Parts: sequence; structure tokens; C-alpha cells
Amino acid sequence: MNQTQNRFNKSTRLRSLLVAAGVLSLGGFSMMQSSQIPGPSVAYSQQAAIAEVSATALNNKAIASADQLSSAFRDVAKTLRPAVVSIQAVAESKPAARVRGGRGGQPQLPPGIPPEFRQFFGGDVFPFPMPGDDEGAPLQGPQGRRSSGLGSGVIVSPNGYILTNNHVVEGASKLEVRLSDDRKFEAKVVGTDPKIDIAVLKIEASGLVPARIGDSASAEVGDWVIAIGSPFGLNQTVTSGIISATHREEVGITQYDDFIQTDAAINPGNSGGPLLNLRGEIIGINTAIASQGGGFNGIGFAIPSNVANNALQSILKNGKVVRGFIGTQIGDMTEERAEQLGLPKSTEGVYIESVAAGGPAEKGGVKPGDIIQSIDGEKITSSSKLRRHVATLSPGTAATFNVLRDGSTVPLKVTIEEQTDEKLAQLANKGGAEALGITVEPISPEVAADFGLEANSVGVVVKEVNSQSPAANAIQPGEIILEVNGMKISSAEEFKAAANKGKGTVRLLVRNATSTRMVILK
Repeated sequence: MNQTQNRFNKSTRLRSLLVAAGVLSLGGFSMMQSSQIPGPSVAYSQQAAIAEVSATALNNKAIASADQLSSAFRDVAKTLRPAVVSIQAVAESKPAARVRGGRGGQPQLPPGIPPEFRQFFGGDVFPFPMPGDDEGAPLQGPQGRRSSGLGSGVIVSPNGYILTNNHVVEGASKLEVRLSDDRKFEAKVVGTDPKIDIAVLKIEASGLVPARIGDSASAEVGDWVIAIGSPFGLNQTVTSGIISATHREEVGITQYDDFIQTDAAINPGNSGGPLLNLRGEIIGINTAIASQGGGFNGIGFAIPSNVANNALQSILKNGKVVRGFIGTQIGDMTEERAEQLGLPKSTEGVYIESVAAGGPAEKGGVKPGDIIQSIDGEKITSSSKLRRHVATLSPGTAATFNVLRDGSTVPLKVTIEEQTDEKLAQLANKGGAEALGITVEPISPEVAADFGLEANSVGVVVKEVNSQSPAANAIQPGEIILEVNGMKISSAEEFKAAANKGKGTVRLLVRNATSTRMVILK
């Protein structure tokens, strides 16, 4: 072995030793570091033991009921997938019209709707947009500006009938329905009912999978519900919650408010989609939300399926919704009214303020001052419930009204007539003290003296003002009405005759202890 090779072998052995030493050193450092890492605390060890036991429990019967509930949600979503559609509404507006957001030609809704209930009715009228308002910018069309909005609907027949909201389709010049497989169809409006915000559409298709319509009367507070629709254009979105309340009245959304309230998430685009029970049955049509800031706050409203289905069947049969009419003006029974009538404060029912001459109620024997307490055995506790109940009665039906009169219950048979716009207009413009909601009586010498008037002064004193009438908040009991439509009056009969000449507008010269003013009522 030559010297060069010896030097190479020595160098190699040296490097090997150094490497080995380095490994040992690193190992020693690693071992030293490892010996300094603290072990788990007692608490962590306990948590780890519990986690191991819990992991085992997850695989046994402890979550069987939860699995069954999840399975129910999955099955409902799968069952309804072919039945839920998205609806694109295109509206045309005049070139000069100002359009905000994505939906133009926005219909004006009835006045008095609280802002927190307006979020599904966008445009310049409401602070929160219609479903799909922000889906895209308005487009300039040959006849003006074109804009689009997005809503939802649910198929209710194999041949293409669809339930949705009236506000989803109102004002639209074109409606496009998209199915779950992305097929698109142009839809025609079969009929609408703005009074409850329902619309029925038709697409030319066959072999469709309809949803089943359930019985909303059987729904109870606390029941699980599922909402399906296209919020913000996200088709087939499924949310869940419970029924928070039933028969929500007087919320100012429709003329016949009677809603199911739910905390299932409902957002713009859900309008017209179904609210379902865990059997996959429609129990409501999602319509609106209540929100302070425009977003979902856990309060949504759905039209009960029984109400929607009645409208659907009437539209399919008659092309419109047919409602009952009896020809009365009514008011709620309050403790104050009961006390004035000499009745217990707990008296329930609906007070008859006036009866249309020759109308169904008058023919059936109903008189002003009667208190309707039930119809065909169903308890009537509010004026809104009476209006809804009468509206559901078929024209020609003889209904039994139980009224409280002079302390006794009197049964009356009233034959229902069909409600028409003309009859409603005549009833609303009937005129007289009853229509204005004012009850008057002659001025007594004592009242005249209190107001600094001569004993034989003209005028009548206001005895009562109906809180639901046009005169509410404008005139107070105890004030004196000196003139009606420029005519001096001194009796209830003269007051009524003068008010009848108002043709929808009545001018009253009213005096109180400090001033005389003109009040105009419509």
C-alpha cells in the first residue's frame, strides 16, 4: 500500500468518525431536548380519556335519533329537489323611469306596511330589495330599461302548475322558470291574488314531480320545518328551523294576514318557495322576513298551505280567487267598548258598527250593535279573523252566525254573496257616521256651557270614535262637530245626512275647549 493510499484511508476513517461523533452529538442533543419536554397535565390526560370513550360512543346507539333526524332532512331535500324551481322575472320600464337595483317596474304595495316587513319588496319603495334585486344591473332595452328579479316557486302538478308569490311575478313582462336539471321554460301567469300574495304559473312540460300539499292547520309551534329556494340566486338552498308561531295577524304584509312564523333562514330569493314539514309536505309558501337591518334575523313568514291551496284551487277553477261577502263594517271588542255597552270586560267577539242596506248581513237579520261571537261553530275573536273567515265562505252558502244582542245569544242564518271590488267600494264609501267611525249625540245645555256656547247652539258632541276608523287620531270623544261639508248640523240625523253628501271625502268643522279646526276624512 503506497503512502498516498494510506493518507486517503486515514482521511476517510477520520471523516467517518467525525460523522459518527456528530450523529452521537445530535442524538445526545435530541435526547437532552426530549427529556426536557413536559408531559401532559392531569386535566389533559382526563380529557384524552374522555375523548376516547366518547369516540367509541359516537359509533353506538347514543346518536341513533340524531342520525334519524339527519336522514329525515336528507330525504326531504332529495324528495323536493325536482319540485322546487327558480323564477327569473324580467320587467320593462319607460326610458325616463328611475330603476334601482336589479328589478324594475316595482309595484306599489298597500300603504301602512311597517318597514321591517318590506324587505322582499325592493326598488325605491322599500329599503330591502326584492328577491334578486342585486343579481345584475338594469339593461337598456328597445322600449326602455329592462331589469330582472329572482324568486322561487314549487311545482304542484305533473303538467306544470307552479305556486309562488304574487310579488315575485307582478309587473314582469317575461317569466323564466329554471328546473333542478337547469332546463328553462317560459312561464305564463294563470292567476294572481295580491290580497294574500299568491300567484299560479304554468309551464308547458310533462312528467314533472310535484310536491305534496299538506295541512297547515295541523302544524304546531316547535315543529321542525325546512325551507328550500334560491336565496341570492343560490338554487336549491336548504335551510331548517322550527315553527315559531302560527296565525300571525296584523303584521301589515297582506290584506288577510295569517302567517306561519319560522326561524328557518329565509332571504331575498326564497320568496315563493316552499316551507315543508319532515314528511316533505308543503305547509307554507315563504313570503317575507322581519329585519331591523335588512338581513335575516330569525323571523320569517310563510302563507299557510291551506290558504295558498284554497287560492290555487279557486284560480284553477274560476281564473280568480272567489271570496265571500256579508256587507258589514266591524271593529274589535275592547275592554273600553265592552264597558260602554255595559258588558263584562272579558266579552269576546266582533262589534258590528254598520250594516249595508240590502246586503247579506241585513237580509240575515244582523243589526248594528250586534257582537258576532261565532260562525258555524268557529269562535270569532277579532275583526281580522272575521274578515278571513267570511272570505273563505263560498257564495250561496248559508252560514250560522251566533251574535250577542241585549245580553242574549241569537242565532242567525246569513247567505253569503260573492265579494267584488264594486261592493267593497260601496261599503267603504257608504258615508255617514257609521262609515266614519263616529257616534254623535245632540249637545246638552251642560256641554254647551262647558264649551262656552249658547244653550241653543248648533252642533253635535262626539260620543265615541272607532279606533279602526278614518276618524281615529283625528277626532276625540267629547269634541263638538259644528259643520259637516259646510252644513250646520244639530242632530245625529242631520250629521248622517250631511256626511252622505261627501262622495268619499267629508269635511268636519270641529271645536274643542281651546280651538276650532277643520278635519278632512276620506
